[in-house]
Order: sequence, then C-alpha cells, then structure tokens
Amino acid sequence: MDLFCTDRDLLAIEPLIFLLGGGPAQELAAGEDGAISATTFSSAASNFGAAGVEPGMVLAASPGAPAEGAAYEIVSVDSPTTLTVSVLRADGEADAVAPPSGIELRFHVRTYRPQIHNVSATMAEKLRQIVEVSGVASADFADSAQLAPACAHGVLATVFVARAESASPADANWIKAEHYRREFLRLQLQLRLAVDADADGVAERTRTLGNVSLRRV
Repeated sequence: MDLFCTDRDLLAIEPLIFLLGGGPAQELAAGEDGAISATTFSSAASNFGAAGVEPGMVLAASPGAPAEGAAYEIVSVDSPTTLTVSVLRADGEADAVAPPSGIELRFHVRTYRPQIHNVSATMAEKLRQIVEVSGVASADFADSAQLAPACAHGVLATVFVARAESASPADANWIKAEHYRREFLRLQLQLRLAVDADADGVAERTRTLGNVSLRRV
C-alpha cells in the first residue's frame, strides 16, 4: 500500500518525537560511534540496510544527551555503514544540506512507519469510497502534496495519544493529541482531489474527503 507521508513529514512538525525516548516509535538502529562529515553519516558498527533504514526516515544524533541533539532527514542509504543526511529541507527534492560535523556521536534511527501505515490506510479507504461513488478509476487520481500534511497530523494524533497513556487529562501529551486530531479532521475537510482523466492539465472533477461517508458492506 502507498504511504501518504513519511517520518520526514513528522519531523517538519514535531522534531522532538525523534529526540526523546518513550512513545510508540520503533528504533531500527542505534549506537555511539556516529560521525558526520558534510552530508555523510557513518557508523562502522551499524548495518543500516539490514536494520530496515530507508530514505525518508529520520536520524537523531548528539554528542551528549539525546534531548540536546538534532534530527536530520535520511536522504539515502549508501552502504551498510553510511547514510546521506540533511538538515530538514523546505523542498524534499533539493540538494542535501550538511549538518554540523561531529565524531563519537550517540545516535538512533526511530520510525513511526506502523502509525503512518494505519493512517494512510484510513485515508485510502476514503479514496476508495470516492472511486465507488464517482466511477473514476483510481489510476486517474494524481498524487497530491496535500495528502502528506493531512496524513502527518493524523499520525501525530496517534503518537501523542500513545505518549499520554495513563497520564492525567491535563498532561501536555493529551493536549497535543487533541490538537493534532482536530487538525487532521480540518485538513481532510479542506483536501480537494482533482481528477484529470484525459491528462490535459485541466481537472474535470474535484472531490473532498470531508463529504465521504464510510459504510460496512
């Protein structure tokens, strides 16, 4: 199934979820021998490919306490021990921007891929309903950059609900969970899917996810 956002999209909104422990993140790789030179991150003790590290995930690195570190985009996995990383870019297609250099860095790669999958599946079900109602083949829907922020806010809502487990109602994680839940709903209501079935650059139809009702069959 196609995923509508990546860890990089979460990084753009809530970088601290990659720096701090706890919560529902999956840790794929970690160590204390990290080194950054220009846009290359290396760890001789790691095997990033075998660990499942992929472009679009996030590397957090620090010379000391993790909370004092920084989080970077993973642009590519170049070998079992090296990654190309970048300071968060406004345009994901732009050249990588070198982070500060360092050696003997503590690092980890954490991902929210399971949560991204679940939210993407929920949104994909709404898309399927649109296809059924309108009779437009799914191949006629073009990918939209609007899907990523909507998906990211839905994921963050689930992340902060998990982080708030057993916390009091006034806990900041509950407040953030509610904020992102509301934003997820708002962004879906604003999302417009344009259908250009004949590929002439002009949309013949537009639909919003906000007016699609799900039903069991």
